[in-house]
Amino acid sequence: MSDYEKCLNLAKKYLAMREHSQFQIYNKLVNKNLGVDLINKVLKDLQDGGFQSDERYTQEYIRYRQNTGYSSRKIIYELESNGISSELINNNAHYFIDDRDVLSELVKYKILDKDISDQKVLMKLINHFRSKGFDNNIILEVISNVQDIEII
Repeated sequence: MSDYEKCLNLAKKYLAMREHSQFQIYNKLVNKNLGVDLINKVLKDLQDGGFQSDERYTQEYIRYRQNTGYSSRKIIYELESNGISSELINNNAHYFIDDRDVLSELVKYKILDKDISDQKVLMKLINHFRSKGFDNNIILEVISNVQDIEII
């Protein structure tokens, strides 16, 4: 098997498991000590063949991360860390759901059996939501709305 075929098969194996950005595949292949020119050729061939697309990766990543309760700010940071350009992120911004809606769903799930009148429990939840990238203002607004609903 030629080096090209080895490199191509590895890249296809990665893509068979889940979508990857070009940057991610490049890094995985570099770690396998494959030549940079060879990797670039394989990446170009994968893109030309429709096997890899940063556009598709961006759309899938936004959908998946928001469904698991992450803010748009955190997702944008992660996308940029995975080699996605700001321009591509902006072109796909319409896929983002409003952070308030994402957090509202997450809050409903997280406070199911918790006493949010307990300050310690409330602070733990707030810190959890912060770790998912949500702004303090949005967190307090959504929690306040939930508390109003629970009182009724």
